[in-house]
Amino acid sequence: MRLRTIATATLILGATASLAIACSVPVFRYALEHWRPDPYIVFVFHKEELTVDQQSIIDSMQPTGEHGNPFANVRVKVVDVDLDSDPVTQAIRRDHQSEKLPWMVVLSPPKWGPAQTTWQGEFTGDNVGMVMDSPTRTDISTKLIDGDSVVWILLECGRKEEDDRAYDVLTTELRKLESTIKLPEIDVADLGDLSVAPEALKVAFSSLRISRDDEKERALVEMLLRVESDLLEEPQVSQPMAFPVFGRGRVLYALVGNGIAPDVIKEASEFLIEGCQCTVKAQNPGVDLIMNVDWEGLVIPTESLDKDLPPLAGFSGFGRPDDGLDSKDAEGDASVVERKQGGFMAEPTKASVSSDTVSPELAMMHVDESSSASHAEVATSGVDGSEDHHAEASDIPSAGIGKNVLLVLLFLLIGAVVATWYFMPRAN
Repeated sequence: MRLRTIATATLILGATASLAIACSVPVFRYALEHWRPDPYIVFVFHKEELTVDQQSIIDSMQPTGEHGNPFANVRVKVVDVDLDSDPVTQAIRRDHQSEKLPWMVVLSPPKWGPAQTTWQGEFTGDNVGMVMDSPTRTDISTKLIDGDSVVWILLECGRKEEDDRAYDVLTTELRKLESTIKLPEIDVADLGDLSVAPEALKVAFSSLRISRDDEKERALVEMLLRVESDLLEEPQVSQPMAFPVFGRGRVLYALVGNGIAPDVIKEASEFLIEGCQCTVKAQNPGVDLIMNVDWEGLVIPTESLDKDLPPLAGFSGFGRPDDGLDSKDAEGDASVVERKQGGFMAEPTKASVSSDTVSPELAMMHVDESSSASHAEVATSGVDGSEDHHAEASDIPSAGIGKNVLLVLLFLLIGAVVATWYFMPRAN
């Protein structure tokens, strides 16, 4: 076959196969039932032996549910700076120097580049409590569990007139969309992906606004400002921002300044309400927040894509583009992933290495399953990610296909037959 013929046949096969991992369940609901939040890494650097109270604080960061799954999407690494010889943790310590010990450093799951420092400060009960939870995150989880499709957060810029205008545009459009956007019709074959009857689903949007100066929300503000790599730059950082939150505390992307507009709000809302075009979490846009919630106990899916996972004991691919994708794959569909700013769609830039990002040589590391989360061995792995032993099942394409493997093969067969017939030489 000529090159063009082969390329066209490949496209037909690829498009046909992708249909098999699509799902008629709305994105917001599929994410709530099946997508476990990506973990943050929390380093606790200390010099002297931890006190009983300090150890109890560490233990409080790792409560587990009935099935052994941790509530919060964090991994705790306790490091004695006098005894630790690991080059990765030593380098992280050098980048976060402080005379006060114990000292806590929180690194985010990577999305567009190296993991970023979401928060750092003295290791105290108050600071840990603020990192692990906050009033706004409690409101978000309550609303999502109670059936809200999406919870929108308006992060104020501090200029009342601009903040009020942005919030008015947001809430007005959301009220309109609640009565105009329709839920997709659930296919009978997809009922196994729902733990509730299809008629129990609803289109419901809610909104919250938070001040950047709210002490109780400091960690949340820092997480939001790192959803995309350039939100801390001017002019973005000085403008109001709106973030749609869905699933188990996953932020789709940021709407900034004039980008908080009816058409952009509608586009984001429609994407989250429509059927899940790809059930593989890694191939969908978004960044998870730290949420200290027993999702597994509160949301009980009929068939979990994560059922074969160990109880979230490890984290891999740290510092690479999200979920082990290369940077090209991580960008995803431009119509969905591109950030909305000023009414225009702008490609997210790759995060550059700065004082609050982990340098590339620290990028590959994982938490060893063989030890407890608080004392897990952090080690470098291959640059190509070949040592990715603990990848989430829901983040692997084969797991995304899961129970539909026969359907995949059927679609591939049909696609092959159609492609062969289409390109078959014809007699003159």
